[in-house]
Amino acid sequence: MHGSHARKKTELDGRDVEVQFSPRMRHALADLAASLHFSEHFDGDIYGILQSWSEGKRQTVHDILVAFPSVAEEAFRHIEATGDQRTRDAWSEIRTQMPEEGFALTQKASRAKER
Repeated sequence: MHGSHARKKTELDGRDVEVQFSPRMRHALADLAASLHFSEHFDGDIYGILQSWSEGKRQTVHDILVAFPSVAEEAFRHIEATGDQRTRDAWSEIRTQMPEEGFALTQKASRAKER
């Protein structure tokens, strides 16, 4: 059954695929960053990552998949500690924007030429 109709799978390296967030997604990320700006419950290094995402700096799929759980964990740690509705609303907006054309994926130019 796997004869000529089988599709060849192509493995991609997450470090070779860039993520570009949509303007609405960047806005949602900026709202989250603003709500956490002075939080003593949010890690400063993770805040820097969140800020760079909201500014539209290109990241790889690998970067996003590695950092996104930490951003979520820190945001919810802040919400638990403070009950901050602004952060809760910002996170809700991210959940809404992500599946609605929240990002585009592109292969890095240097790697695309090699293949």
